[in-house]
Amino acid sequence: MLLLRGGGTVSREHLLDSVWGTRPPASGRRVLPSYVYPLRKALDPQGTGPKTSVIRGDGSGYRFVLDDTDLDTADLRAHTDAGRLAKDTGDLATATDRFTAALALFRGEPLAGLPGPFAQAERQQFSQRRSVLQAERLECLIGLGCASDALDELAALTLSDPLNELLSALHMRALYAVERQDEALKVFEATRVRLAEELGVSPGTQLRRVHEAVLRRDDAFLLDPAPARPVRARRVVNDLPGAAGQITGRTEELGRLTAPCPSGSVSVMTVDGTAGVGKTTLVLQAAHQLCGGYPDGSLYVDLQAYSEGRQSLAPERALRRLLRSLGEPSEEADDLDELTAAWRTATSSLRLLLVLDDAASARQVGPLLPAGPGCRVLVTGRRRLADLDADLRITLEPLETGGSVSLLGRLAGKERAECEPEALLALARLCDGLPLALRIVGARLQTRPTWTLAYMVERMAGDEGRIGELSAGDRSVEAAFRLSYEQLPPSLRHGFRVLGIAPTAEIDRLGTAAMLGCPAGDAEEVLEGLVDASLLQQPGPGRYRLHDLVRTHARRLAHSVPAEEASARTAVLRLYLDAARIASDWGPLDSPPDRSRPAHPSRTGRRRRSGWTQRAHSCPTSWPTPRRSGTRITLAGSPRP
Repeated sequence: MLLLRGGGTVSREHLLDSVWGTRPPASGRRVLPSYVYPLRKALDPQGTGPKTSVIRGDGSGYRFVLDDTDLDTADLRAHTDAGRLAKDTGDLATATDRFTAALALFRGEPLAGLPGPFAQAERQQFSQRRSVLQAERLECLIGLGCASDALDELAALTLSDPLNELLSALHMRALYAVERQDEALKVFEATRVRLAEELGVSPGTQLRRVHEAVLRRDDAFLLDPAPARPVRARRVVNDLPGAAGQITGRTEELGRLTAPCPSGSVSVMTVDGTAGVGKTTLVLQAAHQLCGGYPDGSLYVDLQAYSEGRQSLAPERALRRLLRSLGEPSEEADDLDELTAAWRTATSSLRLLLVLDDAASARQVGPLLPAGPGCRVLVTGRRRLADLDADLRITLEPLETGGSVSLLGRLAGKERAECEPEALLALARLCDGLPLALRIVGARLQTRPTWTLAYMVERMAGDEGRIGELSAGDRSVEAAFRLSYEQLPPSLRHGFRVLGIAPTAEIDRLGTAAMLGCPAGDAEEVLEGLVDASLLQQPGPGRYRLHDLVRTHARRLAHSVPAEEASARTAVLRLYLDAARIASDWGPLDSPPDRSRPAHPSRTGRRRRSGWTQRAHSCPTSWPTPRRSGTRITLAGSPRP
């Protein structure tokens, strides 16, 4: 694993997960030195110490120093690149030799016998590369007029991989070259039937063209080698947007995104989080640090999942844009499958950095993944893409208080920050660590030089003031939250609204079930759905909380449906009262009478409810602070005293 990581540091946790999978040793990370020591003993010259060993360790993990190490994976890439260059220039004999040399490096199954998920993923990648090399070598043989030498191998390959249209097309061309046209047509028909029965699709453009050429006896198309393409320096594309603004408090996340990744596979990293938490800023900062290590280009696509006034970008449009960026034609491809194949072919020999910003789903992202080993893909989105295979997942949380104060102080100006430190802290807390809110407040202070920080704190008092002030031009915290809310299904919208009036900052599925009027299992599904949509945080197992600004938005939405709000509030307060009755030893004289509730609960029920009420009591209230008005106390924002 260290060798295939290309010299990058691999954390101890990642080593355990990748090598042992779901069955790590009982001793955990303490077992690793017992594996590293014999490896060093076998590979290092005698007398070598840990600091000069080929395997270096530090606080974060281990890495393999590749300075004087020859790897067959490096030879494989060199032979492959040289073969494709020779093929592009029309030198099919040299290309055949290079592809043959590359294939000779495969001796049996790659990483044979090695356990664990990492080895399994690498095996699949190497097997795919081997299949592509075999097809490229056989195509060169047909172009050289040696179709008879390729027939037996093609027959075996199409038999083992009958849904591979590229192999079927080559098999048809080889059969036609030895004057076996009828058999070539039978190969097409067998492939067409199998594609329809097993995948429900029709043959793609390339296979259909070969079929038509066989019917027309088009020797020029089927037998002549592809014309040599002029070798010209391809323009290296870098269309990354500028990294606007300096990031604060994201050192750990930035380090994880920019850490070395495997050179033999495509690495996918996702960053999710609530609206305005700084996902795009972080990923672009990482991309600008990384782009120098990707010689074939750095590409950026805004997928527009949460863009007001614009539809989410379909994969077909995104693929055409990406192909144009590389100077590849995209007009000939008709559908998503053909565009995906064209994109993977175009990127199979490239090492690219690709940023996919504001993604809606794994279905939108999947077709856009490049094929070249060593490519890195950074994906941002509000939803957690659990059905997308990723090497690294980061859920971005709001900034800590120190980071919030630092960012806001820099935006407001040093003089203001030093003159009003208490007001600066209060403003940072009102923004609750959300970078979008902090930047909007900073922008308002920059454009109003006569405003003091204390005056800004006063303007943000109460729900209306707090949300109302967090808007500047086209940027608005409420608009960002509204886009997330509007894309929820009705059941999650209902759940989101009632959570805004939950009486405690944290809540569980029982309290949610009471407010929704549904079974606890259904309530948990709603809560987990809101977590996946990054509208709800999960501070611990079975515990959920709304970010302060998100709760303010949810509460405003709840006020817009008074009957629903009143019903949910009554239900959750009745739940707390019932739990208190059962958990206590009160008799009928000590608590309000309620004949609809059991008079003598069991000890088990009492202990369970007592624990539940203790957990609820440990959570701070989320209702607005009581405010005195004359001689009457009311709840600000509440429909009744």
